[in-house]
Amino acid sequence: AADNEAQLASVVGHEIGHIVGRHSVKQLREAAIAQGVMTAAGVENDVLVNIAVELGFSRPHSRADEREADTYGLDNITRAGYAPSAMPAFMAKLLSSGSPPSFLSTHPSVSSRVEDLNSQIDPATADQGFGLDANAYRADIANLY
Repeated sequence: AADNEAQLASVVGHEIGHIVGRHSVKQLREAAIAQGVMTAAGVENDVLVNIAVELGFSRPHSRADEREADTYGLDNITRAGYAPSAMPAFMAKLLSSGSPPSFLSTHPSVSSRVEDLNSQIDPATADQGFGLDANAYRADIANLY
C-alpha cells in the first residue's frame, strides 16, 4: 500500500502511462499476429510453441511497455506537482514483496526500475512538490474504510 498521496499518484500516473502509450492496443495487435502465424504454421495448439512465443516475444515487449509507463508516470506526477521521489520509493517497497524469476515476469525487475527512475530524477529536486506527508494521507483516507 502507498505510504502517502504522492506514492498513490505515482501508481495512477504509471497506469495513465499505459493508456498514453497505447500498450493494450499494441499487445492485442501483437497477440493477433502471433496467433495468425502459429495458425498458418499449424502449431497453434502446441504448448511448447505457445510458451516460446510468450517468453521470447510477448514478455520482452511487456517489459518495454512497463519501462515506458514508468517514464510517463514520473513525468505525470512531476507535472502535477507531486514529489518525484515518491515513485522510486514506492517501487522500492515492492522489492520486499518478492517476485517471480525475471524471465517469467512481464515486468522488468523492480530493482532495475528503481535505478531507471532514480536516474531520471534530479536529486536536488527529488523531494520538491507535495504529497509526501504520510500523516496527512492517512487522515485523508481514514474514512474510506
